[in-house]
Amino acid sequence: MRFLLVEDDLDISENIVDYLEEQGCGMDYAMSGELALELLRDNLYDAVILDINMHKMNGFEVCRHIRENMRLKIPVLMLTARVMLKDKINGFKCGADDFLTKPFDLEELFFRLKALSRRYNQCLENSFQIEDLILDQEKGIVERAGEKINLSHVCFRILLRLIERSPGIVTKEELIYDIWGDQPPMSNSLKSHFYILRQLIDKPYEKQLLHSVRGRGYKIDPDHKESYPE
Repeated sequence: MRFLLVEDDLDISENIVDYLEEQGCGMDYAMSGELALELLRDNLYDAVILDINMHKMNGFEVCRHIRENMRLKIPVLMLTARVMLKDKINGFKCGADDFLTKPFDLEELFFRLKALSRRYNQCLENSFQIEDLILDQEKGIVERAGEKINLSHVCFRILLRLIERSPGIVTKEELIYDIWGDQPPMSNSLKSHFYILRQLIDKPYEKQLLHSVRGRGYKIDPDHKESYPE
């Protein structure tokens, strides 16, 4: 699991990050709402841990932006020192999924995150379609123009992440972490797998769907105007 912590108290943040990393979780950290939204635009997470009382952009505003502007369904667990019912109601109206009142037990935080992530993943779509490309996540099937395409496990994972983010960009760093975790291959394996994916998904067909965005990452976008570099 990979989580994004949004908290401007460094002591609290260090305790949360250290504990969750000990449980085997991947962690990204933002000490402001603005940075959190940037990270959410470029990365995939299983849940967001979001403090309410932050300077400039508070947790309510961040959560509302996640739901209304970015239209992300990612679980949001809010951390708050507020115990008033109206504050929790306000949070739920903004799109929060759960609350923890400070001070809290780190083990409880971890198990709440696991429960939120499990429910979220169970609700994700199993079948995706872009143009004539179909991916069935549950059955592990990929087809284009009615023809079945056999992909390796790594190529299937890359394609799934690109489809989930389409037409947005998935960064190279994000794909490497998602597939290989903290032990990335020494060689440029991602580039090689993407090349294989292009040969199978795009090469035999008239319309190009897969694109490399120089210096940033990869995307699936049938309306992309620039071709990828060879």
